[in-house]
Amino acid sequence: MLKISLVAIATYETDPYTNPNTGVETPSKKRIQGLFDKRMKNGSIKKELIDITVKDEVFSKHQNSIGKLIELDVGYFAKDITFFGI
Repeated sequence: MLKISLVAIATYETDPYTNPNTGVETPSKKRIQGLFDKRMKNGSIKKELIDITVKDEVFSKHQNSIGKLIELDVGYFAKDITFFGI
């Protein structure tokens, strides 16, 4: 498990998705959108915008944290790191 610090910019909920072939519905997901500092190889800092899917209780906790620095427990996957809330 990792912790990521970011400035919360928005919280939102995705639309549910229904697979047109199977009819199976995937429920909506709650996400926190934020900016975090990514250190570049040359030592400079790049602000990166990311959206992290989080559990309901984490979403509720941070709905009023817009503009504030927050910490989230995250995992990651893929060749290019993709964070997700845990």
